[in-house]
Amino acid sequence: MTKGCAYKSKFDAVRSWIFECTASDKNIICVIFIDVQYLVSNAVTGLRVTASLRTFIETLEAKGQLLSVDREVDQKFELNAVVRKVQAGINLPVMFNKVRGSRYRVISNTLGNYDLIAGLIGVPKGQVASAWSRLISETGKAYEPYPAESPELEEISLADIPHLIFSEKDAGPYITAGVILARDAETQVVNLSYHRMQIVSDTELRCRLSTSGDLYRLQQAAEKRGEPLKAVVAIGLPPEVMLAAGSTIGPTTSEYELAARIAGRSFPTRLTSDGLPVPDSTEFLIEGEILPNERRSEGPFGEWMDYYVQPMDNHVFVVKRVLARKDAIFYAISAGSAEELAMTALPIAGSMYNAIRTWVPQIRDVSCLPLLQICALQIAKTAEGQANRAIVAAFGAEMNRVLYCVVVDEDVDIHNPRDVLWAIATRCRPDRDVFQIPGVPSFARDPHKIHWGRLGIDATKPLDHPADFERKKTPGLNDIRLEDYLSKKS
Repeated sequence: MTKGCAYKSKFDAVRSWIFECTASDKNIICVIFIDVQYLVSNAVTGLRVTASLRTFIETLEAKGQLLSVDREVDQKFELNAVVRKVQAGINLPVMFNKVRGSRYRVISNTLGNYDLIAGLIGVPKGQVASAWSRLISETGKAYEPYPAESPELEEISLADIPHLIFSEKDAGPYITAGVILARDAETQVVNLSYHRMQIVSDTELRCRLSTSGDLYRLQQAAEKRGEPLKAVVAIGLPPEVMLAAGSTIGPTTSEYELAARIAGRSFPTRLTSDGLPVPDSTEFLIEGEILPNERRSEGPFGEWMDYYVQPMDNHVFVVKRVLARKDAIFYAISAGSAEELAMTALPIAGSMYNAIRTWVPQIRDVSCLPLLQICALQIAKTAEGQANRAIVAAFGAEMNRVLYCVVVDEDVDIHNPRDVLWAIATRCRPDRDVFQIPGVPSFARDPHKIHWGRLGIDATKPLDHPADFERKKTPGLNDIRLEDYLSKKS
């Protein structure tokens, strides 16, 4: 392989992807063979011991599921470009060992592969939604904690962390994988949530707080008291904590509890200067407070729908202290990438599964990938009309992002967009099996009302003549190894 771009893998050759590695002197197109079934089976059986981000990285590396980039990359655009290139092909976690202008390594995309997420939860990909619905419903269970790592932390400046710029017209460097932790003054519940943060100076971040989120509620309560909200930004967390922080579970339960349910063990914490508990193994901590009655211009920034969010007045986070492990690993999530969409799709699918199951027990799986605006439901249809009931229940469970809902049968793979399109093309009658729900808003930041309304599609086969919709099969297809048949050119 090309100098400066090492690909560490132990996959058998079954299916190929094209991955381009650019060296300083030439471009080389490398054909990398990946056994997709290997990815799935090994993800399910071997990724649950993840006491920290580092143990997760070590597990990925041992299984050949971590890409390593040794060539120096620029913080402005180049690092993100490589991440997006990886996600468009082999879609595995990637570690950048040399980042120009920073002494810290950067990792990205550890949660961009849905098979790896399934492995963390301990189920096959087709059972992720149902498993998540059980996780968010559990209560009152105590978990044994992981052993504390208690790594030594050193005080650094915000200027020392990687200043990544992702898109051409971004206002400047952004922190995209920072989880803000704050405590509810009334209930003492600690909230964890993601928010984009523009780095303005060594002492100031400007962050977008969603008006429907718990952190916004906590900040508003502090603002009414005329007080700043004490908070800390944590970067480089255990993957289960990262998943939990992207979920909506209500104001009375901490995302720490959900993370423990996912892992089957709780995560040891240490206290910040303001008494906030942060995971013991966290790579970077940015301590500070969100100012009351203060909003300053933030943006533009290339957001999750792959459009730029225009400048707006957002909240101000004043930095008091920055801490890092001596060999800290910085985490970055490319906005709107496979990683952000997978992390967001998971809790949406789980919540939908819960809601649909009440009215349509025949629900089997839910997927909101590869685009959050479109969800696919798989049901074991037993009566006409079940698809429409499932669609209405799904829309009621997720009011912010999902605009389109497709229902298919058990013989359709909802994690394969081509299969879902095939079902629509061959089983949906457009003048009968499609319905609209007009005038329903989605997320709040939609001044032009572009993302209003809902569209439901019944792409299930009719029950009265099933023989006409039996999918053809080619015996032995899944056992074919192309390398046993194709000639190799010297």
